[in-house]
Amino acid sequence: MALAVVALVGACARPGTHDVVGAPRGPGVIDSAGEWDTFPVDRVPRPIIVSGGMVGWAAAAGGAATGFRTGDAKLAFLAGRIELATTAPEAPATVDAYLFDGRFTLPALPPADAFASLRGQGSADASLAPVRFTTVTLGSAAFDTDRGPLRLPAWLFGGPDVNGTVAWPAVGKEAFWRYGEPNNAATLPPTHVSPDGRRIRTAVPGRGCRSDPVMRYRVEVTETATTVLLTTVGETVSTPGPEERDQPCVAIARAGEPYDVYLAAPLGNRVVIESPEVLSDR
Repeated sequence: MALAVVALVGACARPGTHDVVGAPRGPGVIDSAGEWDTFPVDRVPRPIIVSGGMVGWAAAAGGAATGFRTGDAKLAFLAGRIELATTAPEAPATVDAYLFDGRFTLPALPPADAFASLRGQGSADASLAPVRFTTVTLGSAAFDTDRGPLRLPAWLFGGPDVNGTVAWPAVGKEAFWRYGEPNNAATLPPTHVSPDGRRIRTAVPGRGCRSDPVMRYRVEVTETATTVLLTTVGETVSTPGPEERDQPCVAIARAGEPYDVYLAAPLGNRVVIESPEVLSDR
């Protein structure tokens, strides 16, 4: 038995197995999926779930790299020390957005509200010189969501301290799920879901060094009306001998290996959540 038990109604697990070399992690504790119990899976359009933060970037002319011109400007931005040194344009009443479930006309967010949200991301450390934004335009930018990158209408803020422009969605707050709040939704691009919605391609830890134990992994699936919880469970198959344990191991990022999980019902608009730990079988 895995060292975590998730008590969710309608559970269904159809695990396979996958043997790799890798250091086990865990046991751990799965974050509760209960925060998603009220997610409106039947709402049209589906609420936007931003998974990578609400701040985006739009490239400068010619596709030049985006970012801050100095380290001090980056630190000031992260601390919320920003100033709007221009008059923002008037916002339209609505904007057109191409979401994963179609094109929709949605209420627009005024640029003043967008800038206030942008400033609210930091701690407003008064010891830092503020970043000055001298231009505000309505354009578009890509944002990370639980269904992959999504290009949205955005307010673009430019100035002498940045390359390109900093972006904030110009879509009204009501189009989002828990606007601006962090969440534990996993990013699942549409290409990782089978056409019938019953198979999800995820990943298990990749191969490690010879000095690591050989692990067998499986992914357990727990389904509710609003969520699909993926829990990776690792079992130690063998441990390295004395010769393998003495082998040098360079600590580098290891790419995960693909692993298909199967659902009892099509994924639909449900939210995919991945447990934060690889649990250990005992």
